Amino acid sequence: MIAPAAASSIAVYGSTSGFIPGLHADRFTVAYQVPGNGGEMFDNMVANFTAPSVDVIFIGGDDTFNASTASAIEQAVWDGKILVIGYPATEKFGDSLPFAGRGTDKGSDNISVANPDNVISQAVFSGLRERYNASEPVEQRLTGSIKPGAVSLLKYDSGEPALLYRNYGNGYVAEWTFFAPSSYLGNDDADTVNFRLISALLDLRQKVPVPSVTTTVPVQTTTEAPTAPTQAPRPTGNITIHSSPLGADVFLDGIYKGKTPLELSGVSTGYHSVKMTMDGHYDYDGSAYVVNGENITAFGSLPLQARLAETERTTAPATPVPTATQASDPLTNPTIIAAVIGTITAGIGAFATIYSQRTKGKKE
Repeated sequence: MIAPAAASSIAVYGSTSGFIPGLHADRFTVAYQVPGNGGEMFDNMVANFTAPSVDVIFIGGDDTFNASTASAIEQAVWDGKILVIGYPATEKFGDSLPFAGRGTDKGSDNISVANPDNVISQAVFSGLRERYNASEPVEQRLTGSIKPGAVSLLKYDSGEPALLYRNYGNGYVAEWTFFAPSSYLGNDDADTVNFRLISALLDLRQKVPVPSVTTTVPVQTTTEAPTAPTQAPRPTGNITIHSSPLGADVFLDGIYKGKTPLELSGVSTGYHSVKMTMDGHYDYDGSAYVVNGENITAFGSLPLQARLAETERTTAPATPVPTATQASDPLTNPTIIAAVIGTITAGIGAFATIYSQRTKGKKE
C-alpha cells in the first residue's frame, strides 16, 4: 500500500468510524468538524466540506441535515473526494452508496474478512485478525444488497457486508453498515482499518490510467499547460411534478423552478427536497429520489386553508327553508294545495268509473 505523500485534509460530521486523526497528524489534518446531531450546522457548512482543499469526508452522525446537503456531498465525491459514511446518516444518501439498504436488524456476534484476495482488502487487513467478536451488542445495522461494482471487506455471519467500498465517478465511498466499528474491532484495529482504507482509496484516486504503447516516446519540454483529465458527467434523471390544485409554485432544493405541471430534466441523482406553495393553500413539503437515466413523478396536495374554506362556506347561497307560517297554514302552502287538488281529482275519477259500471248493469 502506498500512503499519500502529503498531508490530506479531512472534514467530519459526527464520528470518524473509529479513525483517530491525532494519531496520524503527519498524514491527515482535520479542517472542519460538526457535531453528529448538528444537521442545520452541517447544512450551513456544506460548502466547506466540498471545498477543493478537502480530500476526505467522514459522515457518522444522524440524518437531520437536508437532502440538498447530501446531494452536494455526492457531487463532491463524484468529482474526486473520498467519503467514509456510517449508519444512520446513510438514510439521506442514495446512488453513491455501495450498499442498497432495505431494512435494519441486530448485528451478529462476529464479523470476518469478506474478500481476502482483494488488493484493497490485503492492504487494509495485512497483519490483522481475519475474524472479530463483538465486545458489546450491536442493536441496529442495515440489511440489503451490494450494488454492482462494490466490494465487501468485512461481513457478518449472515454474509451481508459490515464494511464495503465502491468507486463513484472520480472518487470512492466506503460504507459501514452500523454505527460504531470499535464495538467489533476495538479502538486500535478500528483506527488502523480506517487509516489504511482511506490511504489506499486516496492512492487509487491519484492513479491516472496510461495508454499502452509499443515504442518509447521521448519526453519533450513544452510551454503549454497540461490538459486536465476529462471528468465523466455525473448521472442525472428527470422529474415531472404535479400538484392538486394545479399552478403551484415549485421549489427544488430551495430554488424556484416554475409552476405545476412542471418537467425538470438533468436533475442530479439522489434525494432532493420538493416544496410547493400557492396563495390560500397550505404548503407541500416533501422529497423525491432521482434515479440515473429514469423519469420519476412527484405529486403534492395543497389543502385549502381553514379560514378561506370557512369563508366560502358562510358566503355560499343558503337552501330555502319553509317558514313557520308555511308549515302551520296549509291553505297558503302550494305543495299541500296541489296534493289536495290531486286527491279530489282522483276521487272524482273513481266515482265516475263506479257510476258508469252500475249504469251498464241496469240496461242489461
